[in-house]
Amino acid sequence: MSDLDGTQVVVVGGGFGGLSAACYLADAGADVRVLEKNEQFGGRASRLETEGFKFDMGPSWYLMPDVFERFFAKFDKQPSDYYELEQLDPHYRIFFKDGDSCDARGDHEYMRDLFESYEPGASEAFDKYLETSQRHYETAMEKFVYEDRSQLRDWIDPDVMRAAPIGLRLIGSMQSHVENYFDHPKLQQIMQYTLVFLGGAPHNTDAMVDLGEELGVTYETDSEVTGISRSYDGFVVETADDVSRPDRVVVNADYAHAERELLPEHERQYDDDYWESRTYAPSAFLIYLGVEGDVEELAHHTLVLPTDWDEHFEQIFDAPGWPEDPAYYVCVPSKTD
Repeated sequence: MSDLDGTQVVVVGGGFGGLSAACYLADAGADVRVLEKNEQFGGRASRLETEGFKFDMGPSWYLMPDVFERFFAKFDKQPSDYYELEQLDPHYRIFFKDGDSCDARGDHEYMRDLFESYEPGASEAFDKYLETSQRHYETAMEKFVYEDRSQLRDWIDPDVMRAAPIGLRLIGSMQSHVENYFDHPKLQQIMQYTLVFLGGAPHNTDAMVDLGEELGVTYETDSEVTGISRSYDGFVVETADDVSRPDRVVVNADYAHAERELLPEHERQYDDDYWESRTYAPSAFLIYLGVEGDVEELAHHTLVLPTDWDEHFEQIFDAPGWPEDPAYYVCVPSKTD
């Protein structure tokens, strides 16, 4: 019998984290209820359907497929049980402001030739970069992401100590890392810009909800949580229409919002001065544009990169404002879907 058998759990937030947590908890025997403030699940990975058009409102790239495969495998499932994937060709198209353009493809030899066309020796550097990146990725996932290392003693592990040099490089500047391999500014931009994206897509949300329902999870939309507090035997979760008293609460809302808006002041780890001194990652200006006909020049994913890479990000982070020469991304899902 699981320690969670019969435990009442409320999950606040129906994004990827909340939906996956609900499945794990239900599989362990808990009675799980997910509360989502919006009318649909997915958090930032939501979908808009209007006037015959369909838009991915947030992430539109399917990155890190191994994470989704690992998740579904935990429940003896696989992604193909819930959705089908089609490999794009090209993966994405890049336009530079000087009129130059190129395609990123899954063909390794094609990519080696592309890099070599910009910089002699870049094809070999490309191979070395991929080899190093694979090693860093596998180490980061297995030794740091999938392992709980919240205590100092957790790091006193021979495997972790051997991986430490890689871990230190992982927290360094990605720009300096790329510059160690490539001198041409366009190659540096190609290798760095995709780091802006977070992996995910709306169909993953539907799949997680379907799996959760199979495991007995209860889902509620349009249920915005307004407060969370402790009680003598558990917790109190308040919405505009309801008050529940679960044994446990999992909060998948943004950390700052949860602390400042949901928790009583005496339960907060940080005060308002702390949060006001933080530098938040910038949001994005999004346009959902319904167009009749086709735009031949665009691929499913298209990046338009700025002329001055450093100035672009300085205008966003150092002196927050709208960049004079903005980079932007265009997604045309009708090219494939």
